[in-house]
Amino acid sequence: MNKQLLFILPLTVLVFSCSNLIDGVVKDIDLPAHDPQIAASLFVDSKDSGFAAIISKTQGIYDTSSTGLLDSATLKLFKDGTLLYSWDNMSPFGTYDYDFGQQIGTIEGDIVFEISHPDHETVSATQRFPEAANFEVELNYGDAIYGGTPSDEIVLTLKDNPGIDQHYLIEMSVHYRTPLTGQDTSKYYGLFPETSNSSVSYIGGKNPIVSEEGIDRDLKISFATGFNSIDQAFLLEYRVSISALSDDLYAFYKSYEALNQSQNNPFAEPVILFSNMSNSIGSFGLSTTTRKWK
Repeated sequence: MNKQLLFILPLTVLVFSCSNLIDGVVKDIDLPAHDPQIAASLFVDSKDSGFAAIISKTQGIYDTSSTGLLDSATLKLFKDGTLLYSWDNMSPFGTYDYDFGQQIGTIEGDIVFEISHPDHETVSATQRFPEAANFEVELNYGDAIYGGTPSDEIVLTLKDNPGIDQHYLIEMSVHYRTPLTGQDTSKYYGLFPETSNSSVSYIGGKNPIVSEEGIDRDLKISFATGFNSIDQAFLLEYRVSISALSDDLYAFYKSYEALNQSQNNPFAEPVILFSNMSNSIGSFGLSTTTRKWK
């Protein structure tokens, strides 16, 4: 038999087979109607004097509206079943704001965040304020390297609280202690501290975050501040804020950072933001912040 004919026959069979396969697989699929749900987020720190919650609604893949923000919702905060706060006004910025003029502090007991709306199922989440961080700050002038140049060093020692898995968000800032430099002594400048400690990650590329990861231990971390007080002859004062995070807030921050890291990377694993709301859409978290100056 002709070799060319032998080649044509299998090719013809393959083409017709693929055609039949496509005809059998490609079909119109009726997608079920989307049932919008409340998507809520609220993060509260002990030093906050108000709330700024984001309340939106989920959208289907064919929805064309430009925003998912949900108006006319009612937000409530309970402590052990007793109503603490209730608010329902959306600000021009799209957040549900409530200002009460003083720091909320740490409230003992279970704190429940509840969101209701006449057109949607009520959702909620429960959190507790974590215990404040117990930490020490050591300042060493010019003892670190930041971007290849000498820098002041801040050494943090985060004391262990036995039996509790502790998570910390760290913020550092600096201000000038004397007007001789021409700087505004009332203004604090946020820092981007650097460390070689592999257990530290960063949220938004700025604020360090660290966890005991289930192991009872003290954490000691050295940071380079980016300022060199000696060489620059500045009289500086550093402010160190340590926010103890609830377990759920820490989980949300870690998932949020993983999502940011996966952007524009076609080989990254899919990332789902951590949620603790009753419908698994949205997050509620609490933190307790302590500040020290050096």
